[in-house]
Amino acid sequence: MKNFSRFFKPIKNLVLYTSFFFITGSSLIYLYNQRGLILSYLYPTYRNNNKIDLRDKDLEYAKKIMEGGYILHFRHAERDKWIDVAMYDSLESDVHDKGVNESRNAENDYFKNAVCLNKRGMIQAKAIGEHLKKINLPVGYIISSPSCRARQTAEIAFKRYDKLDRDLVHVGPYAELKSLRTNKLINLYKELPIYEGKNTIVSSHNGVIHSQMFENLKGGPLDLEEGGFYIISKKNNKLYLDHEFHNFNDFIRIFYKR
Repeated sequence: MKNFSRFFKPIKNLVLYTSFFFITGSSLIYLYNQRGLILSYLYPTYRNNNKIDLRDKDLEYAKKIMEGGYILHFRHAERDKWIDVAMYDSLESDVHDKGVNESRNAENDYFKNAVCLNKRGMIQAKAIGEHLKKINLPVGYIISSPSCRARQTAEIAFKRYDKLDRDLVHVGPYAELKSLRTNKLINLYKELPIYEGKNTIVSSHNGVIHSQMFENLKGGPLDLEEGGFYIISKKNNKLYLDHEFHNFNDFIRIFYKR
């Protein structure tokens, strides 16, 4: 019974919390905007990982990454939502004769609308690039998923990438044990070069990063909007997820005062 209680408590909290807002006439849009607060009640680890009172942490880490020394994992910019996108992602990353860690370059193929940036995503990636150039964010090594939308985000926002790696494709297209997947990602991120005074950029997907990769996280959901990014550090050969900018505007607005 104790285990059942632990399972149902978050569900009960969610029902009570959302019911209150519906009863008081709050809209779904308001509930969406309050998702961080709602999740903090469901998952204590979510609350403890800087999801409440973010402004001080936002300022702190915006200043830190301007000095370099971090891995910044970006979720790609916007794409059209195809429910079977994984099938097309594996076409791009695996169904070709270019070799491992190469891309079929779906932007030139019949299924480009399934896996590449849409028009809004291209605008979003270009705007991100303009903002990063304006503030002169120090960028060194850049690695990308072979997926079209991740490559395009790197090419448009950062003007380049240095390497592709299919391990940076989200889990959807592949059948693999979670433990092996986690260890593979840990090793990949630990081996990424970080040049002095620069940040290493990863252009990838939302579902690649998860809490089991990091020494300072014990569980709970991790999620980014398109264009958002995680700040990851390496200490004593271990990975730490230091902060999250859930969407890009959470980061860039810090640099504009009035």
